[in-house]
Amino acid sequence: MKKEYEFFLKKSTILLVEDEISVAQSFKKVLLLYVKEVYIASDGEKAYEAYERVHPDIIITDIKIPKLNGLNLIKKIRKSNKKIPIVVTSAYANQEFLLESIKLFLVEYLIKPIKESDLTRVLQECAKVLSSDQTGIVEVNEISFYDYDNKEFIYNNEKIPLTKKEAMLFELLLFHRRNLVSRKSIEDKLYIYKEASPSALKNLIFKLRKKLQIDIIKTVGKLGYMIDT
Repeated sequence: MKKEYEFFLKKSTILLVEDEISVAQSFKKVLLLYVKEVYIASDGEKAYEAYERVHPDIIITDIKIPKLNGLNLIKKIRKSNKKIPIVVTSAYANQEFLLESIKLFLVEYLIKPIKESDLTRVLQECAKVLSSDQTGIVEVNEISFYDYDNKEFIYNNEKIPLTKKEAMLFELLLFHRRNLVSRKSIEDKLYIYKEASPSALKNLIFKLRKKLQIDIIKTVGKLGYMIDT
C-alpha cells in the first residue's frame, strides 16, 4: 500500500457491521493494523445509530444482519451521504444484491473468508475515495466556498487562509455537513498524538468562527458542532 494512503487510513475510523461477535472481534484486530478506530455493531438498527453517533469514515457491513439487512442499511445511509466508502462482505455471492448494489456506489463486494491482499487493496480504494473528495473548491453556501488544495475559505471573493488545525476542523465539519460531530470525535481526529486541554477545542472554534466572518458553525448543546448549511 502506498505511504500516502497508509497515513490517510491511520487517521480514519471504520464502522464494522457483523452479527457474529467472535468474527467481529477478530476482524477488528486486523482492521486496527490499518486504521485509528473500529466501531462494531451487531445489527442494522444499531449500525445506523452508530453511524449517526460516531460519524465513521468507512463502513464495512455484512449483508445478512438482523433487524435491518445490509442492503437496506446502505440505502438508508445513502439518502444523506452519497460519498462515504462502503464495503460489503458476505459468505456467498448474491446475484440479486450485486445488481442492486450498482446503484449504491460500493467500493467492493468481498466474499468471506477475506484474503489479506484483498483487504489491503480495498482499504486503499477507500482511502482514495476519501482523499479524492477533499480536493478542489466546494460551495459552502451561495456566497462562500472552501478551497481544499490551498486550505482557504473564500467569502465574498475574499480568500481567508486557515491554519492546519483550523483547516482540519473545518474539513471534518464540512465532510459531515448538516450532521452533528461530537466533541470527542473532533478531538480524536485533531489531537492524535497528545491529549487536548479542556479549552483547546473551544478556543479553536472561536478563532475559526472569527476568521470565517459568517455564522455557519453551530454549537449543539454540550454535544458538539455542525455546519448547518
